[in-house]
Amino acid sequence: MILPAIGLMLLQQAVAPQSVPARSGELSVQMGYRVSPDTVLIGQPFKLFIKVHAPAGVRFEFPTGPDTATQNGIRAVELRGEKLVTMLADTAVALYNLVAWDVGVQPLRFPDVRVTLERQERRLTLGGALVFVKSVLPADTTLRVPKPARPLIVLPVFNWLLWLSLLAAAIAALLLWWAWRRYRNRPKKPVDPYARAQQQFARIEHERFLEDGRYAEYYAAMVDVVREYLAARIPGVHRSDTSSELLRTMQPRDGIEAELPRLLERADLVKFARADVPLAEAREAGLELRAVVDHVEARLNPESEVAKRAAVARKRAA
Repeated sequence: MILPAIGLMLLQQAVAPQSVPARSGELSVQMGYRVSPDTVLIGQPFKLFIKVHAPAGVRFEFPTGPDTATQNGIRAVELRGEKLVTMLADTAVALYNLVAWDVGVQPLRFPDVRVTLERQERRLTLGGALVFVKSVLPADTTLRVPKPARPLIVLPVFNWLLWLSLLAAAIAALLLWWAWRRYRNRPKKPVDPYARAQQQFARIEHERFLEDGRYAEYYAAMVDVVREYLAARIPGVHRSDTSSELLRTMQPRDGIEAELPRLLERADLVKFARADVPLAEAREAGLELRAVVDHVEARLNPESEVAKRAAVARKRAA
Protein backbone atom coordinates (compact mmCIF):
# COMPACT_ATOMS: atom_id res chain seq x y z
CA MET A 1 0.00 0.00 0.00
CA ILE A 2 1.01 3.64 -0.45
CA LEU A 3 0.98 4.70 3.22
CA PRO A 4 3.24 1.87 4.49
CA ALA A 5 5.62 2.62 1.64
CA ILE A 6 5.73 6.26 2.72
CA GLY A 7 6.40 5.18 6.30
CA LEU A 8 9.26 2.97 5.24
CA MET A 9 10.69 5.81 3.21
CA LEU A 10 10.48 8.12 6.21
CA LEU A 11 12.12 5.59 8.47
CA GLN A 12 14.95 5.21 6.02
CA GLN A 13 15.51 8.96 6.00
CA ALA A 14 17.65 10.51 8.71
CA VAL A 15 14.94 11.87 10.96
CA ALA A 16 16.69 12.49 14.21
CA PRO A 17 14.49 11.37 17.11
CA GLN A 18 14.08 13.83 19.94
CA SER A 19 13.57 12.34 23.38
CA VAL A 20 10.80 13.90 25.36
CA PRO A 21 11.68 13.91 29.10
CA ALA A 22 9.29 11.79 31.13
CA ARG A 23 8.56 12.33 34.77
CA SER A 24 7.83 9.49 37.13
CA GLY A 25 4.75 7.61 35.98
CA GLU A 26 4.55 9.35 32.57
CA LEU A 27 4.73 7.81 29.10
CA SER A 28 8.14 7.40 27.54
CA VAL A 29 7.83 8.83 23.99
CA GLN A 30 10.35 9.71 21.28
CA MET A 31 9.47 12.06 18.35
CA GLY A 32 11.44 13.32 15.40
CA TYR A 33 10.56 15.53 12.42
CA ARG A 34 12.23 16.74 9.26
CA VAL A 35 11.44 19.50 6.70
CA SER A 36 12.47 18.63 3.12
CA PRO A 37 13.73 20.70 1.51
CA ASP A 38 14.39 23.19 4.26
CA THR A 39 14.93 26.08 1.81
CA VAL A 40 12.34 26.85 -0.88
CA LEU A 41 11.01 29.62 -3.10
CA ILE A 42 7.57 31.15 -2.77
CA GLY A 43 4.99 28.66 -3.99
CA GLN A 44 7.46 25.77 -4.13
CA PRO A 45 6.07 22.60 -2.45
CA PHE A 46 7.94 21.02 0.46
CA LYS A 47 7.23 18.20 2.92
CA LEU A 48 7.12 17.77 6.70
CA PHE A 49 7.91 14.25 8.02
CA ILE A 50 6.97 13.37 11.63
CA LYS A 51 7.95 10.07 13.34
CA VAL A 52 6.76 9.13 16.84
CA HIS A 53 7.97 6.05 18.78
CA ALA A 54 6.01 4.93 21.86
CA PRO A 55 5.17 1.75 23.78
CA ALA A 56 2.59 -0.66 22.36
CA GLY A 57 -1.05 0.27 22.83
CA VAL A 58 -0.44 4.01 22.54
CA ARG A 59 -2.91 6.10 20.55
CA PHE A 60 -1.43 8.75 18.28
CA GLU A 61 -3.29 11.93 17.15
CA PHE A 62 -1.46 14.05 14.58
CA PRO A 63 -2.59 17.62 13.81
CA THR A 64 -4.64 18.12 10.66
CA GLY A 65 -2.34 20.85 9.38
CA PRO A 66 -0.72 24.20 10.15
CA ASP A 67 -2.52 27.09 11.80
CA THR A 68 -4.76 28.79 9.20
CA ALA A 69 -4.53 32.27 10.75
CA THR A 70 -3.24 35.01 8.42
CA GLN A 71 -0.50 37.56 9.05
CA ASN A 72 -0.86 40.90 7.30
CA GLY A 73 -3.47 39.33 5.07
CA ILE A 74 -1.15 36.46 4.02
CA ARG A 75 -1.37 32.82 5.07
CA ALA A 76 2.36 32.08 5.35
CA VAL A 77 2.16 28.26 5.16
CA GLU A 78 -0.66 26.18 3.69
CA LEU A 79 -1.41 22.48 3.52
CA ARG A 80 -1.86 20.90 0.11
CA GLY A 81 -4.16 17.90 0.06
CA GLU A 82 -4.51 15.81 3.22
CA LYS A 83 -2.01 14.38 5.71
CA LEU A 84 -0.81 10.80 5.21
CA VAL A 85 -0.39 8.61 8.35
CA THR A 86 0.85 5.02 8.69
CA MET A 87 1.90 2.67 11.52
CA LEU A 88 5.00 0.48 11.57
CA ALA A 89 4.99 -1.66 14.74
CA ASP A 90 5.18 0.82 17.64
CA THR A 91 6.15 3.75 15.38
CA ALA A 92 3.71 6.21 13.77
CA VAL A 93 4.75 8.19 10.70
CA ALA A 94 2.92 11.26 9.25
CA LEU A 95 3.57 13.15 6.00
CA TYR A 96 2.34 16.70 5.15
CA ASN A 97 2.62 18.39 1.74
CA LEU A 98 3.07 22.14 2.34
CA VAL A 99 3.66 25.36 0.44
CA ALA A 100 4.87 28.76 1.73
CA TRP A 101 3.71 32.20 0.56
CA ASP A 102 6.01 34.61 2.43
CA VAL A 103 9.76 35.13 2.40
CA GLY A 104 12.16 34.62 5.27
CA VAL A 105 12.14 32.14 8.12
CA GLN A 106 8.59 30.81 8.40
CA PRO A 107 7.56 28.71 11.43
CA LEU A 108 5.21 25.95 10.31
CA ARG A 109 2.91 26.67 13.31
CA PHE A 110 1.71 23.11 13.74
CA PRO A 111 -0.33 22.16 16.86
CA ASP A 112 1.09 19.55 19.25
CA VAL A 113 1.03 15.82 18.56
CA ARG A 114 -1.14 14.05 21.16
CA VAL A 115 -0.19 10.63 22.54
CA THR A 116 -2.60 8.84 24.95
CA LEU A 117 -2.51 5.55 26.84
CA GLU A 118 -4.90 4.52 29.60
CA ARG A 119 -6.00 8.04 30.56
CA GLN A 120 -2.44 9.32 30.29
CA GLU A 121 -1.80 11.99 27.66
CA ARG A 122 1.40 13.54 26.36
CA ARG A 123 1.68 16.55 24.02
CA LEU A 124 4.71 16.68 21.75
CA THR A 125 5.44 20.15 20.41
CA LEU A 126 6.44 20.97 16.86
CA GLY A 127 7.29 24.59 17.61
CA GLY A 128 10.81 24.19 16.21
CA ALA A 129 9.64 23.14 12.76
CA LEU A 130 10.34 25.89 10.23
CA VAL A 131 11.29 26.54 6.62
CA PHE A 132 13.34 29.25 4.98
CA VAL A 133 11.76 30.92 1.95
CA LYS A 134 14.23 32.64 -0.35
CA SER A 135 13.44 35.88 -2.10
CA VAL A 136 13.73 36.03 -5.85
CA LEU A 137 14.97 39.63 -5.71
CA PRO A 138 18.68 40.33 -6.16
CA ALA A 139 20.78 40.87 -3.07
CA ASP A 140 21.15 44.53 -3.99
CA THR A 141 17.69 45.79 -4.85
CA THR A 142 19.20 48.80 -6.58
CA LEU A 143 20.20 46.43 -9.38
CA ARG A 144 16.57 45.67 -10.06
CA VAL A 145 15.34 47.62 -13.06
CA PRO A 146 11.57 47.91 -12.87
CA LYS A 147 9.52 47.62 -16.00
CA PRO A 148 8.19 50.88 -17.37
CA ALA A 149 4.77 51.82 -16.12
CA ARG A 150 1.95 50.75 -18.31
CA PRO A 151 -0.22 53.49 -19.78
CA LEU A 152 -3.53 54.18 -18.14
CA ILE A 153 -6.46 52.25 -19.51
CA VAL A 154 -8.37 54.73 -21.60
CA LEU A 155 -11.85 53.60 -22.40
CA PRO A 156 -13.03 54.94 -25.76
CA VAL A 157 -15.92 57.34 -25.60
CA PHE A 158 -18.77 55.94 -27.65
CA ASN A 159 -20.14 58.51 -30.05
CA TRP A 160 -23.85 57.94 -29.57
CA LEU A 161 -24.74 61.08 -31.51
CA LEU A 162 -23.20 59.75 -34.73
CA TRP A 163 -24.97 56.39 -34.45
CA LEU A 164 -28.27 58.03 -33.55
CA SER A 165 -27.95 60.27 -36.60
CA LEU A 166 -27.26 57.26 -38.82
CA LEU A 167 -30.21 55.41 -37.30
CA ALA A 168 -32.51 58.39 -37.86
CA ALA A 169 -31.32 58.67 -41.47
CA ALA A 170 -31.96 54.95 -42.03
CA ILE A 171 -35.45 55.21 -40.54
CA ALA A 172 -36.20 58.28 -42.69
CA ALA A 173 -34.99 56.47 -45.83
CA LEU A 174 -37.12 53.45 -44.94
CA LEU A 175 -40.19 55.63 -44.44
CA LEU A 176 -39.59 57.39 -47.76
CA TRP A 177 -39.22 54.02 -49.53
CA TRP A 178 -42.42 52.75 -47.89
CA ALA A 179 -44.34 55.91 -48.89
CA TRP A 180 -43.04 55.67 -52.48
CA ARG A 181 -44.12 52.03 -52.73
CA ARG A 182 -47.59 52.86 -51.41
CA TYR A 183 -47.83 55.72 -53.89
CA ARG A 184 -46.67 53.57 -56.77
CA ASN A 185 -49.00 50.70 -55.85
CA ARG A 186 -51.95 52.93 -54.98
CA PRO A 187 -55.25 51.83 -56.45
CA LYS A 188 -55.75 53.59 -59.74
CA LYS A 189 -58.86 55.63 -60.15
CA PRO A 190 -61.28 53.64 -62.28
CA VAL A 191 -61.68 55.01 -65.77
CA ASP A 192 -65.20 55.31 -67.14
CA PRO A 193 -65.69 52.59 -69.80
CA TYR A 194 -67.14 55.04 -72.27
CA ALA A 195 -64.27 57.52 -71.78
CA ARG A 196 -61.74 54.71 -72.14
CA ALA A 197 -63.44 53.55 -75.38
CA GLN A 198 -63.24 57.06 -76.81
CA GLN A 199 -59.54 57.25 -75.89
CA GLN A 200 -58.87 53.92 -77.61
CA PHE A 201 -60.78 55.05 -80.73
CA ALA A 202 -58.66 58.21 -80.86
CA ARG A 203 -55.46 56.18 -80.44
CA ILE A 204 -56.40 53.90 -83.36
CA GLU A 205 -57.17 56.90 -85.57
CA HIS A 206 -53.83 58.46 -84.58
CA GLU A 207 -51.93 55.34 -85.70
CA ARG A 208 -53.20 55.97 -89.29
CA PHE A 209 -54.12 52.40 -90.15
CA LEU A 210 -56.30 53.51 -93.04
CA GLU A 211 -53.70 55.85 -94.50
CA ASP A 212 -51.11 53.05 -94.43
CA GLY A 213 -53.39 50.52 -96.11
CA ARG A 214 -53.81 48.29 -93.04
CA TYR A 215 -57.58 48.06 -93.31
CA ALA A 216 -58.00 44.63 -91.69
CA GLU A 217 -55.94 45.70 -88.66
CA TYR A 218 -58.05 48.83 -88.31
CA TYR A 219 -61.27 46.79 -88.44
CA ALA A 220 -60.06 44.27 -85.86
CA ALA A 221 -58.76 46.98 -83.53
CA MET A 222 -62.04 48.89 -83.59
CA VAL A 223 -64.00 45.69 -82.82
CA ASP A 224 -61.67 44.92 -79.89
CA VAL A 225 -62.42 48.34 -78.39
CA VAL A 226 -66.17 47.68 -78.66
CA ARG A 227 -65.78 44.26 -77.03
CA GLU A 228 -63.81 45.75 -74.14
CA TYR A 229 -66.42 48.47 -73.66
CA LEU A 230 -69.35 46.02 -73.67
CA ALA A 231 -67.53 43.73 -71.17
CA ALA A 232 -67.05 46.68 -68.79
CA ARG A 233 -70.53 48.15 -69.16
CA ILE A 234 -72.96 45.22 -69.59
CA PRO A 235 -73.19 42.64 -66.76
CA GLY A 236 -72.46 39.08 -67.90
CA VAL A 237 -70.43 40.05 -70.94
CA HIS A 238 -66.75 39.02 -70.84
CA ARG A 239 -63.82 40.09 -72.97
CA SER A 240 -63.13 36.44 -73.87
CA ASP A 241 -66.68 35.64 -75.04
CA THR A 242 -67.19 34.47 -78.58
CA SER A 243 -69.32 36.61 -80.83
CA SER A 244 -72.40 34.42 -80.35
CA GLU A 245 -71.93 34.36 -76.54
CA LEU A 246 -71.57 38.14 -76.46
CA LEU A 247 -74.73 38.69 -78.55
CA ARG A 248 -76.74 36.18 -76.52
CA THR A 249 -75.83 37.92 -73.27
CA MET A 250 -76.14 41.48 -74.58
CA GLN A 251 -79.32 41.05 -76.63
CA PRO A 252 -78.82 44.07 -78.93
CA ARG A 253 -81.76 46.44 -79.26
CA ASP A 254 -83.07 48.19 -82.38
CA GLY A 255 -81.30 50.93 -84.20
CA ILE A 256 -77.59 50.82 -84.74
CA GLU A 257 -77.25 47.98 -82.20
CA ALA A 258 -79.01 45.73 -84.68
CA GLU A 259 -75.94 46.04 -86.95
CA LEU A 260 -73.64 44.58 -84.28
CA PRO A 261 -74.13 40.88 -85.23
CA ARG A 262 -73.09 41.65 -88.83
CA LEU A 263 -70.06 43.67 -87.71
CA LEU A 264 -68.88 40.93 -85.30
CA GLU A 265 -69.32 38.20 -87.88
CA ARG A 266 -67.30 40.20 -90.40
CA ALA A 267 -64.59 40.81 -87.75
CA ASP A 268 -64.31 37.03 -87.12
CA LEU A 269 -63.66 36.47 -90.82
CA VAL A 270 -61.04 39.20 -90.83
CA LYS A 271 -59.19 37.90 -87.75
CA PHE A 272 -59.44 34.14 -88.28
CA ALA A 273 -59.90 33.71 -92.05
CA ARG A 274 -57.71 36.62 -93.15
CA ALA A 275 -60.54 38.10 -95.20
CA ASP A 276 -59.77 41.27 -97.14
CA VAL A 277 -61.49 44.52 -96.16
CA PRO A 278 -61.80 47.39 -98.63
CA LEU A 279 -61.07 50.93 -97.48
CA ALA A 280 -64.67 52.08 -97.71
CA GLU A 281 -65.94 49.12 -95.70
CA ALA A 282 -63.29 49.60 -93.00
CA ARG A 283 -64.09 53.32 -92.68
CA GLU A 284 -67.86 52.65 -92.62
CA ALA A 285 -67.41 49.87 -90.02
CA GLY A 286 -65.39 52.23 -87.83
CA LEU A 287 -68.19 54.80 -87.84
CA GLU A 288 -70.82 52.16 -87.10
CA LEU A 289 -68.82 50.71 -84.20
CA ARG A 290 -68.45 54.17 -82.67
CA ALA A 291 -72.20 54.65 -83.06
CA VAL A 292 -72.88 51.31 -81.31
CA VAL A 293 -70.85 52.43 -78.29
CA ASP A 294 -72.68 55.79 -78.20
CA HIS A 295 -76.08 54.10 -78.49
CA VAL A 296 -75.40 51.56 -75.72
CA GLU A 297 -74.01 54.27 -73.42
CA ALA A 298 -77.05 56.49 -73.97
CA ARG A 299 -79.40 53.57 -73.29
CA LEU A 300 -77.67 52.35 -70.14
CA ASN A 301 -76.68 55.76 -68.73
CA PRO A 302 -79.42 58.32 -69.44
CA GLU A 303 -77.53 61.01 -67.47
CA SER A 304 -74.46 60.84 -69.69
CA GLU A 305 -73.50 63.54 -72.16
CA VAL A 306 -74.01 61.25 -75.12
CA ALA A 307 -77.56 60.48 -73.91
CA LYS A 308 -78.34 64.19 -73.60
CA ARG A 309 -76.99 64.87 -77.11
CA ALA A 310 -79.09 62.03 -78.48
CA ALA A 311 -82.21 63.44 -76.79
CA VAL A 312 -81.57 66.90 -78.26
CA ALA A 313 -81.09 65.37 -81.73
CA ARG A 314 -84.38 63.49 -81.48
CA LYS A 315 -86.25 66.66 -80.48
CA ARG A 316 -84.83 68.53 -83.46
CA ALA A 317 -85.74 65.67 -85.77
CA ALA A 318 -89.29 65.69 -84.43
